[in-house]
Amino acid sequence: MLAAPKLKTIIDLVQSSSKEELIWINGYIAGIIQQDTTEVATLPATNVKPKLTIVYGTETGNAKQLATQFASLAKQKKCLVKLIGLDQYTPKDLEKESLLVVVISTQGDGEPPAAALSFYEYLHQIQINLNHLQYAVLGLGDSSYPLFCKTGEDVDMQLNRLGAKRIHELAKCDVDYEADANNWFNGLIEKLLTNNFPASNNAASKNVAIVSKTAKQTYSGLIDKKIVLNDKGSCKQTFHIEIAADSVDYQPGDSIGVYPENPAHVVDEILHLLQVHPEKKFLYKDESYAIDTLLSKKLNILNLSEKIIKKYAALTEQDIPGTRMDLLDLLKIYPLKTQSQLEPFIALLQAQSPRLYTIASSPIANENAIHLTINMERFYINEAEKNGLCSHYLSEMPLQSPIHFFVQKNKRFKLPQDDVPIIMIAHGTGIAPFRSFLLQRDNAGAEGKNWLIFEEDNFTTDFLYQTEIQDWYATGHIHQLHLCFQHNVMQPATLVEKLQHHAATFMQWIEQGAYVFVSGEKDFTGAKLDQAIIDMIATSGKYSNAVAFFQQLKNEGRFVKEVY
Repeated sequence: MLAAPKLKTIIDLVQSSSKEELIWINGYIAGIIQQDTTEVATLPATNVKPKLTIVYGTETGNAKQLATQFASLAKQKKCLVKLIGLDQYTPKDLEKESLLVVVISTQGDGEPPAAALSFYEYLHQIQINLNHLQYAVLGLGDSSYPLFCKTGEDVDMQLNRLGAKRIHELAKCDVDYEADANNWFNGLIEKLLTNNFPASNNAASKNVAIVSKTAKQTYSGLIDKKIVLNDKGSCKQTFHIEIAADSVDYQPGDSIGVYPENPAHVVDEILHLLQVHPEKKFLYKDESYAIDTLLSKKLNILNLSEKIIKKYAALTEQDIPGTRMDLLDLLKIYPLKTQSQLEPFIALLQAQSPRLYTIASSPIANENAIHLTINMERFYINEAEKNGLCSHYLSEMPLQSPIHFFVQKNKRFKLPQDDVPIIMIAHGTGIAPFRSFLLQRDNAGAEGKNWLIFEEDNFTTDFLYQTEIQDWYATGHIHQLHLCFQHNVMQPATLVEKLQHHAATFMQWIEQGAYVFVSGEKDFTGAKLDQAIIDMIATSGKYSNAVAFFQQLKNEGRFVKEVY
């Protein structure tokens, strides 16, 4: 029992303190109790502000947006905050950091964003002691991919491997990430406050909610033209689609995002199985929708992830094997048991994700129009052939159908000055941004040289935009043109083989300051292509460290990839 004067002092202190101050006092006293009794506890100065570094790695801008919101929240709590993108961050500075927060997305099959690649590789290669560093990682991803949030997991694991102390659990946020990110940020802030990181006396007593993500400007247009670019006999179906739309703010290299609608006949079958009226209202993410609208436009009902299947199994108390399947098949095989399960069933489904397509037109050459190059995706689930939802949706839209979309800016994949040479390396629909580049330069009268290396399957049936490309080459707009086809050509070649054959010319262009752009499927434009370029740099004999020079090109924005 405390003596009366000490008890009065504590009561006075408690009654005059804010919640954050009480949390701090509690953490401080707990820390003293846990210390060895022979140590003399020193009260940390209450005016010391935590120094927090927040880094982000982003491809579409979501990670940057969340990191910026978190920085704003931390500053409200009187933290000293440094916010920086991983494309600008010097990895060696990790040795100087004390408190690090990483917000990073995962691309495609578990790959880091291009802007974060140097940081990601550095973590895997170094052997240093980071036991002075405390950290937390928030990963963004899409659970419809098997390696969900793999980059976030890898960064978390590597920092831990190097001795850094994890102060908050790894967050793995799905496409509908706002609520999870909000909870994670607030939880981290609370931990900072209870670990001798005091907030200001006038700080709000409750957690500050993260501002929801800023809505992108939505444009409206009409499907104006659809052309199949492949000739008869091709095993592929690639569409050139033109959208009539006024005053769209974009530059070559940008993409548009489209929210696809689910097939009407599938929605009708699901409504029949659920035995519910199409206009019946349900709450989803705090908004009320007719179930027909939810299933048609708001929810993903195709190719459900194993995570969603697992949640459905728990809800309906059924033994369902870990697999992926469409919602319609799921309901046929494992139906809901009662109508009371309907509302929680709707709540567990994921929101529909936008699909991004790189723009194939130029704002100065194709006024009031957006051009897209879209391959009809086909894949198999449990031995059943499926079509890509959005590619099928767009290909089936009748002419003059209305369409809504937003523009996704790409600050990295941008044309240099008009007089700078560019080398464009494309596989398949990766030709889209380069058509935009060539249209833009042609109409601007740009004097920089243009070199196109293009790969597809069949010369006869799959030479996308053949007439345009050959005309540009004939008129001198394309200064170097090299084509790689596997069928109906005298000498089949790959992108790597074609580059190696023209290594001397490639290095001459590099020495002239050329920018290199790569676009297409990663199986054709990935690590093997990078290694081929490194080998060409080494073979040239002009650079003592080929890997370092290749990295320099990337750091300077002279080697940029858009792969999928």
